[in-house]
Amino acid sequence: MEQKKGLTLNGITGMNFLFILNATAMIGVCIYLTTHFYDTLYPTQLGGASSLCNLSDFFNCDAATYSKLASLGGIPTSFFGLIMGLMFLTAALMPSEAMEKTVNAFSRYNFIGCLLLFIFSIGALGSLCPFCTVYYLLSGIAFYLLSKGGLGSWKPDLKITALWGVLVLVGSFLMFKHTEGKEDLRSKLNTGVVEQYRKLANMGDPNQESPFKIHMATAKFSEAPIRISIFSDFECPFCKVVAEQMPELIRRYPKQINIQYFFYPLDAKCNSNVKSRFHDHACDAAYMAACDEKKFAEIHDLIFANQEKFKSGILSELAKEHSLDGCLENEIVKNKVISTINAATQFNLKSTPTIIVNGKKIEGTIPSGQFFAIFEDILSGQK
Repeated sequence: MEQKKGLTLNGITGMNFLFILNATAMIGVCIYLTTHFYDTLYPTQLGGASSLCNLSDFFNCDAATYSKLASLGGIPTSFFGLIMGLMFLTAALMPSEAMEKTVNAFSRYNFIGCLLLFIFSIGALGSLCPFCTVYYLLSGIAFYLLSKGGLGSWKPDLKITALWGVLVLVGSFLMFKHTEGKEDLRSKLNTGVVEQYRKLANMGDPNQESPFKIHMATAKFSEAPIRISIFSDFECPFCKVVAEQMPELIRRYPKQINIQYFFYPLDAKCNSNVKSRFHDHACDAAYMAACDEKKFAEIHDLIFANQEKFKSGILSELAKEHSLDGCLENEIVKNKVISTINAATQFNLKSTPTIIVNGKKIEGTIPSGQFFAIFEDILSGQK
């Protein structure tokens, strides 16, 4: 039997099977991105969204999620990518000439849109969303397969386009209502958090500036509109949660936020305010991090990333690997740690983590969304 011209019109051929897999992958990526959008902007639990998509300062999803193009009228942009994947998959499983011409046309529009978003990410955001990039590549593959083996067309079938248009409108309405509900809930929660923050006593920033910085938007700590001082213990699990939140806060407020770190190990070995060795490895971890001020942020992240391995002797291994093993017995380094511990006296510290935000003390951890609400209130007040 003579084959018809068309990618989807001859059953499950090799190219059509690849097209099906590609469309399925597009759907999966967009489901993840939509979930990430809501988890990031409307967190319901401590820690917020999955870090699966946040690989580095350059390769991360958060910059795109917080950008103006992350949603259109409250509808996540990834929802439209999901529709595109569903359209491609439908064309492969329910083929017709009109449907193939339609998806061929939309694959071209979609690929052009992906190129524009890629340029926007590099030029305006200075970063790339890994999962968005995967979607761009999948869109390119779909465009190639349809251009090579499909019925080439820039004009979609009007009836099929109208049908999918109705589906998009219905889906968009449902997504909009979902986002609206999330906005209302977040507004109520954030209003309460901001009111609580405003009522806190202003104890001022620490009297001494820590030499151990996580991020500096300005030359002097006191010059930034948002100032965070963290009293933390490397062996404290909730301190690790806070440490993992910091990149997210920095990505959203890179030019407004300064973050400095103060050691407060719950370990009598170096902290005279503690009566026992509650955390046996906390002081050694602090000495290691304090060894080189220029490397502090890097070593800070490294230590917290290996927190669960402290009992296996990982600190000694890491110290040797990064030429920091001599710091564990260095008196100058120990005095630096003790100096930052003493800074806690000003705030009557009772536990870790304790976070000082523009002079107001927050004990324990809070979701990133609540930090954002506080920061927005601070910035609006300074305007």
